[in-house]
Parts: sequence; structure tokens; C-alpha cells
Amino acid sequence: MTREPETPESLAWGELQRRGSIPPRYLRNLEREISRELARCFDPAVHEQVIRPYGAIVCRETPQLERLGRIVDTASLTDDVIESLADGRHSFVLAAQGQPPRLLLLHEGIDTDQDYASRAMWIDGVIICNDDKGIVRIVTNSSVTKVEGRRWMATALVFEAAEDIVQVVPAADLTVVRRLLELCHHRISPGSVGTTMIYLLTDEEQPAGRRRDDGVRVETMNISVLDTGHEPLVLHQARYRDGAMLVGRSGQLLAVNVILLSERASEDAVRPMKGTRHTSAARHTYDCPDVLAFVVSADGPVTVFSDGQRIADLKASDQLVPKTPDRIAALLERRRAEAIIDGPE
Repeated sequence: MTREPETPESLAWGELQRRGSIPPRYLRNLEREISRELARCFDPAVHEQVIRPYGAIVCRETPQLERLGRIVDTASLTDDVIESLADGRHSFVLAAQGQPPRLLLLHEGIDTDQDYASRAMWIDGVIICNDDKGIVRIVTNSSVTKVEGRRWMATALVFEAAEDIVQVVPAADLTVVRRLLELCHHRISPGSVGTTMIYLLTDEEQPAGRRRDDGVRVETMNISVLDTGHEPLVLHQARYRDGAMLVGRSGQLLAVNVILLSERASEDAVRPMKGTRHTSAARHTYDCPDVLAFVVSADGPVTVFSDGQRIADLKASDQLVPKTPDRIAALLERRRAEAIIDGPE
């Protein structure tokens, strides 16, 4: 029996099946469209020895265009020309199942992986693109898979991570948690900056006693992490302050350059970690059960702590007790009792 020759599309699809970790629901019934776009990105067009960026939105039906952008009239253009106009940041080929390719011009350009995922929220499929360095991205609403040569690297994004946090800590505000994760993952971490953001879980700031100092109070400035116009102020503090930032439950920046201090109880309960920043943050969340700590390592990774443990470890525990307001109140009383045993504040 003669074996059919392999095509670039079949090879691309085979690689995706072998090396990718994308849930089948994103790929179902889109093999032809996805394999074609992947093959194009794996062998990108080159102009004057420079890789030409390209991007396509592959979906089962036309997405909610009002959320994304507008279709450009390309009726007189060939498919090759339409593809040459899609740069993967501002414009994309819209490859809807059973429809000819169209050109979608986004309302706003894409700068980060989170930006890609936020667009993927509105499509029933995936985004596939390559940049001018030849890095290929396969994007869903919860992850980005990057392909660099033979390396396939999948990264869970903040939408999924935020839901995990709120599952463990229902007292947290999902919108604020998402924004803090976005800042940490996509604004602070890429700059190789290390910082800690302490997020309050109660509407009123509880006295921290000797567990942290006041830092530099900035609440009168009404800076909010939710306001993208305030983002440069927040990023500047992250880069040029040694201490932590203190963020209120609604997202207001309350203080910067806050020094975290630990009680004997947390020093006994929380072992030293890979760095002083992580250790102090983890111990602070043990001493102060009314906060979460978002820690950005200078070498990139982001870790979220609650009760002295990583959120990921708490979520995986079969003894998880969700941190509700009542649970926080009970833990605060317990920590105050421990502090009295150790000595007056």
C-alpha cells in the first residue's frame, strides 16, 4: 500500500498533537484551518532576510466583531495579499470555518500575551501567529503556547490563575486579582524587576502592629491599580522601591516601600524559601491572614501566597478551607492570641 506523502499541514498538525498541551475543545473540527495556519507560521515569509510577522484568528464561526475590531473590504484581493496584510498585532486573517479568509483590523493593537488571551475570550477557537523573531504563538483564552524551534512552552494566563486564587480565597475581588496578576506577569516581570504587592482582603485596613511598618502612605493620591492611566506610577514604584506596595481590596494603592516584618509564629511555621523576598512575603501572609502577597522574582516567575503557602499548594490540598470573610476573622483572632503569647505588640 502506497503511503500518502506528508504535507507541511499534516506535519504541523502532527507536531501540535505530539508536543502541544492545548485542550481538545479549542481544536475540535478545526484541523484543516489550524494545520494550514500553523504550517504558514512554522515556515514564515521572509523579506530582505527579515521574518514577516503574521497572525490568524481560527474559529468555528464569525466572532463578536464589536469586541474585536472591524472587517476590512478585501473582496478584490487574493488570499496571498490578504495574508500579507495581517501583522499579528494590529490585523489578523479571520479564518472562520467554511468561509473565505477575511482581514480583521483590531480596535487596539496587541502588545503582551495577556492582550492575545483577552482577544481569544471572544472567539470559538484559537489565535495563531508568528513574530519577527520566528516565535510562534498558539493562544487560547487561558494559555499561550510558544514554539521556538523545537521547544514548546505552555503558559497559563491570568484569567485561569485568577479564578484559582478566588477559589481558594473567595474574599478576594476577582477584578483586582486579575489586574494584579496582569501587572506582575506582563508589566513588571518582563523588566526583570523584583517586587512584592500586598493585597488587603478586607474593606478596612486592619492594624498590622509590628508585622509591617507604615512605609510611605499614598492613599491621598487616589492611585488605583485598576486605572491603566495610573500604571506608570505603579510600575515606577515597583522598580525603584525596595519595600512592598500595599493595595486595598478595591485596588487603591495605599502605601509603598512597606517593610514586612515577621513574628516568631510565622518564622516557626514557614521555612525559608529561595529568596528573602519570597520568605518575608510568605511569612507576612501567615502573620496577617487578611492579605495576599503577589511576589515577582527578579528572574521572572510570579508567586502568590496566602497563609504562608503558595496558592497552587493550597488549591491542591485536600484540607483546603476557603478563605471567606468569616474565616479571615477567625484567623485574625488566632494570630492575635499567638502574638500575646510571644509578647505585647
